[in-house]
Amino acid sequence: MFWNKKEDKKGLPELPPLNTPSKPFEMPEEEPEKQEFPDVPKERTPKIKEIEEWNPPAPAQAAEIKSGKKAEDVYVKLDRFHSARKALFSARDKLKELEELMKKIREARMREEQELASWEDEINSVKSKVEDVTKNIFEKIE
Repeated sequence: MFWNKKEDKKGLPELPPLNTPSKPFEMPEEEPEKQEFPDVPKERTPKIKEIEEWNPPAPAQAAEIKSGKKAEDVYVKLDRFHSARKALFSARDKLKELEELMKKIREARMREEQELASWEDEINSVKSKVEDVTKNIFEKIE
């Protein structure tokens, strides 16, 4: 419709060359003008608290201070509420899973301790038998 021939539809025309300066733009270094303010009387200057002394109120206390009553209602978007609830439930499930794993590890550890104790008892009984045989047979010969 706009072109008469297929040859005219070859593409967009080329852009003109970009003339860029060889040196990037730099701001001139000038000192800002200093404004002089009138002297403030010393009686009007407020006392500045040190940072260590200042303890900001908790958000709930701040809401109480601003409104003059207890903060009762909290409005949250439903999608945020549901995502927070979902995260809380998944964290609770993970904690239950961790408790179960810890219980299994403790049980396995107790079984291992019992098995090691039984092995020590067997070793001690074999050791005492070897000592008895050594006393009764080999020491009597000498």
